[in-house]
Amino acid sequence: MLAKKTGKRADYSDYLLRLCKKRMNNTSSRHNNIIIFVLIALFIITWSIFLHYYPPKLIVSTLGINNTYLAIFLLSLIGGVSTFTSTTFYTVLITIALSEVNPVWLGAIASLGLTLGDLLFYYMGRKGKQCVPGKYEAKVIKLAAKLEQINDKLIILIIFLYSLTPLPSDILAIGLAFGGFSVKKLIPPLFVGNFVLIVLLVEFSRLGYDIL
Repeated sequence: MLAKKTGKRADYSDYLLRLCKKRMNNTSSRHNNIIIFVLIALFIITWSIFLHYYPPKLIVSTLGINNTYLAIFLLSLIGGVSTFTSTTFYTVLITIALSEVNPVWLGAIASLGLTLGDLLFYYMGRKGKQCVPGKYEAKVIKLAAKLEQINDKLIILIIFLYSLTPLPSDILAIGLAFGGFSVKKLIPPLFVGNFVLIVLLVEFSRLGYDIL
């Protein structure tokens, strides 16, 4: 009997030890996620301040017309990162579109930059989700449960249609990250939608300029 009790106590001690280690790992992971979340937020704030003192037009003029595609990539990446710079980005994009640039290459490179900028917000949302205070965890779980009830094809269609608008996709990316939507399913409709939007903007800008 004594041996059995000793064995049970040993098993219980092992269980408590494993539970303690698990809690410590969760705490460590939570701290790491908070650090990553703060670093991304600081990056976004820094870019916003940078653009305040160095407008996109100045960046384009500094890089020169020979580096138009590089300028477009950097501006689209920055424009995708900040909600406050998206309007300026599209204004500069239309200005560049009136020069002798290939609309397909312009659309592909700008779409890549915009998509990478949105993925930064998605990653920020993933890390932020794990840093949510306990009193808000139920709401996050509820959001994820509601998102799981919606057909993935419908969500993909919504992402595509939303990316056809010049509205910034950062809030959409964060919401999908909180809801647990797969990044692999997010990228294709986001990229294609951005590409179609930019090509249409380029073509309509040139058409309007020719008419005037």
